[in-house]
Amino acid sequence: MARLASEAKGGYYPTPPDEMALVCKRFRIDPDVQAPIIDPCAGEGEALKMLCDYLKEQGGGNPVSYGVELEETRAEKCKTVLDRAVKCAYEIVRASNKAFSVLWLNPPYTEHDKERIEVNFLRDLTDPISGKLMVGGILGYCIPQYVLAPAAPILAARFDDINVYRFTDKNFPVYKQVVVFGVRRARARQGEEARKIREWLKSLNDSKDIPDLSESDGVFYQVPEGAKKIMFRGSATDPVEIAKDIPNSPVWEVLDYVLLPYTRVAALKNPVLPLSKTHDAIAIAAGVVGGNMGGHYLVGRTRKVTDKKVIPEEEGTKTVETDRHVTVVRVYTPGGVFDLE
Repeated sequence: MARLASEAKGGYYPTPPDEMALVCKRFRIDPDVQAPIIDPCAGEGEALKMLCDYLKEQGGGNPVSYGVELEETRAEKCKTVLDRAVKCAYEIVRASNKAFSVLWLNPPYTEHDKERIEVNFLRDLTDPISGKLMVGGILGYCIPQYVLAPAAPILAARFDDINVYRFTDKNFPVYKQVVVFGVRRARARQGEEARKIREWLKSLNDSKDIPDLSESDGVFYQVPEGAKKIMFRGSATDPVEIAKDIPNSPVWEVLDYVLLPYTRVAALKNPVLPLSKTHDAIAIAAGVVGGNMGGHYLVGRTRKVTDKKVIPEEEGTKTVETDRHVTVVRVYTPGGVFDLE
């Protein structure tokens, strides 16, 4: 595909279906495994759908597809194909951290500020704190072969069981793409072992000896159980996503407490000891009890009082003002309004 054509599509290279079919064969899943799978550059959702359909047919597990797509037309198509899909940038998607069993990552192929965008995606989405891939989760990373070198430090530090395969001869001359598989480590690899893996990956950057995806080498990746509950929302400013969030917002509990205080009070347990008159007064003044009492109305009220004290000194006097707050219960009755201090 020509460079200009790629840029016209926003750097979007959909994975050819025949190559994706070979990618799918590298995965295994046990029956009844709940496996949330995310694609943060989902396009029209076809690649992720192929993977989830394959896993359902192959192992009887329960893969659930989550797609993120920025471009509007592709996002709308994606929503009809995947279990869950949102239109937004991957940086602002509101999704559970370190919760997904599989991360299928085919990011835009371009450069920004002299750094490959493909590397930015990998760094962010596998971050030890805010990344989306769980520890023990599987990475499928589809990139141009020449991105292996800049991505090598992150791959070597964060992943075990790394294998690299290129597209088959049918598509590799056009796309020059490879797929990196790996398993997310709990802690970053360091030292000599990390250096050796980095150098190995860098050596593949222009190698002609990378096996293609059809290689029968017995290598496959077992999909782990993912998080049972996944939070997955688009941008916080998206009206559609806001409408989904409103029914579950905790603000309803606050409004219920404010607007229906007597329902809450009625559900309270009786105190261990009887309340004194002072307790009754404090409760009325605070607004916990009171209100319409039938023939009269009780309202708690607090006002500030300033006391002045004149202190004699050698050259006259000094006035000291002290503020204090006095709480009263105001009683509204047919015969008048009275303050009880």
